[in-house]
Amino acid sequence: MEGWYSANGLIVSNCDCVHIPAREDSADDLRTDPKKYFASLSAAEQDRLFTVGGAEAIRAGADIAQVVNARKGMYEAGGRQFTRTGTRRRKRPRLMPEQILREAGGDRAEALRLLKLHNYLR
Repeated sequence: MEGWYSANGLIVSNCDCVHIPAREDSADDLRTDPKKYFASLSAAEQDRLFTVGGAEAIRAGADIAQVVNARKGMYEAGGRQFTRTGTRRRKRPRLMPEQILREAGGDRAEALRLLKLHNYLR
């Protein structure tokens, strides 16, 4: 089956992923350091790959994994974007980074407060 690879027991179409043993991982490898990979991209590429709001949140210090994984559980309610990823059943809804930046209205302090409130910043 050309073009199909087995990655950790899953069959993935045209996967270019690689498994790197921890002992071979080096600190300067873009493949294993998401922050370095993000920083290596131009602002336009960051916006294209992570969405404008997501890239802006990451540039503000948000955890890149939280921003990326939030997309999996994204939904819209009342014209606002939320995510189910990273929440519990009875917790308040978690805003998407894009929604947080819209609601902050250009106020950096408010954006950082909301990013922290919704667990994108530590």
